[in-house]
Amino acid sequence: MSEKRKKTPNGGSLRQINAAGGQRNGAGRKRIGATRKLSLTLPASCWQEIDRRCGGGDYSVSEIVRSIIEDSMRDVDIL
Repeated sequence: MSEKRKKTPNGGSLRQINAAGGQRNGAGRKRIGATRKLSLTLPASCWQEIDRRCGGGDYSVSEIVRSIIEDSMRDVDIL
């Protein structure tokens, strides 16, 4: 591992440890679509159900809401 020292704005230094890090092609989380920020108002009972589904830590709120929306849109196409 190589160490680098980087100056901070106030004149101090930060130690950075580089073990093949940095930006690389193909690195990071893969995109699954376009990101849009939104505010969602739901009854407390809906939030409780979303929190229950996220409870084990296996899924994020985004994953649960995305799944509900995708399932709902697929069901609409069937009608």
